[in-house]
Amino acid sequence: MLKEPYLHTLLDLDLPRNSPSVYIYTQHKTGRLNYVCDFIFNQVLKLNYTLTSDIAGFTKIEAARINYSTESIEGVFQVVPHTLLAETGINESKPEPVFENGMIYFYRNREKKEFSFDIFSAVFYFISRYEEWQAFEPDRHGRFEAASSLLYKHKFHLKPVVDLWIQELSMALQTLYPGLKFPEKKFRVLSTIDVDNLYAYKAKGFVRTIGAGMKDLLKFDLQNFKERIFVLACKKKDPFDIYEEVSDFCFENKIPLIYFFLYRTGTKYDRTVEPGSLAYLNIFKTLRKNHALIGLHPSYNSSVSKQLLTVERNIFSAAAGEKINFSRQHFLRFNIRTTPYWLMEHGFEADFTMGFASAPGFRAGTSHPFYYYSFEVERAYKFLFVPFCIMDGVYTIYDHVKPEPAYEEMLTIAKEIKKVNGFFISVFHERTFSDHLYKGFGTLYKKLHAAVKEL
Repeated sequence: MLKEPYLHTLLDLDLPRNSPSVYIYTQHKTGRLNYVCDFIFNQVLKLNYTLTSDIAGFTKIEAARINYSTESIEGVFQVVPHTLLAETGINESKPEPVFENGMIYFYRNREKKEFSFDIFSAVFYFISRYEEWQAFEPDRHGRFEAASSLLYKHKFHLKPVVDLWIQELSMALQTLYPGLKFPEKKFRVLSTIDVDNLYAYKAKGFVRTIGAGMKDLLKFDLQNFKERIFVLACKKKDPFDIYEEVSDFCFENKIPLIYFFLYRTGTKYDRTVEPGSLAYLNIFKTLRKNHALIGLHPSYNSSVSKQLLTVERNIFSAAAGEKINFSRQHFLRFNIRTTPYWLMEHGFEADFTMGFASAPGFRAGTSHPFYYYSFEVERAYKFLFVPFCIMDGVYTIYDHVKPEPAYEEMLTIAKEIKKVNGFFISVFHERTFSDHLYKGFGTLYKKLHAAVKEL
């Protein structure tokens, strides 16, 4: 179980003691504004903030101040508001981008003020996942994919634009208020591995093993057949058995590591070792030895069946011997309107699905974790989305990119995150370490994480 204090430490969710304060004047206090201010100031900049509609009191404050209104207040940093944060429900119109100095902006101000766009509305649009609540064309698995993303369409998905906007805000505030000191933040690396198939050949049972061997022969895949025989005869390690090796590597390099286990089999998209197999227990012991964490990888249809999620969560928690409270959906199948509610109902506190299957980059424009906002009730929940930025399958399955150019792009993304001291969160799969399937990608994993750790 990822207990709350450790969850907060791992994801840097707590405010440092004696954090400086920023005061914000607004004519419209709303849940939307509170939500985005929590993210910008508490979670990213590590500042306290106070919202006020008392203009008389606000003008007397001697501290860093932001005037988030259409009124002019002399000597105070101003952001002119769009109407988005004062609205309720979903508007189907998309914000228009403006490009300036190699950067993309939304909700641009027509007036020349200290800040050229409404950063609060722009950040809110992306971290609330407003565009996923709007109508979009799902892919064949029913997912919100890269092709539907506003940032992807404008080729800004490889930059953490939300984090860069917030960095821009912090620099502008410090220019106007030199006494404002921002608490130190550190660049963080987190490795996650989705285990879709516990083993390639082991622990599959007699019938499945014979059937798979026959399939190898019928396809004339003699290399696979030979490897299968050697593994079953204990003359070779199963190619998917990477658990001790990878957890050793991450432990030695002080990289937090989470494994998400699929715990359903026998369907078109769910093919793993039979749940309940002793093979899982042995692997859990190996991972705990090196302080790796264990999460659930809810099956393909769990995103459309709450009952299925209930069963999987219960039997997996029993097998793991602890309450499992974080997850990543198999195939990244996730419905923004229902999946978070179902996960919360089952005691989950954080979900790691927030990314694309078909492209690298930032689905929500940020590398930082953020809380779920529901437009059905216009409020935020203490349920975390933890976004990843790169996944092996983008290169091995979708784009068929060789390891070296894949490595270079992954490292470039990591450098972008380093600029804003955000989170580099990777997703690899057990099968990617098999040279027979994806030559060079197992080596890439260690090379990449060692290089990123040194940035």
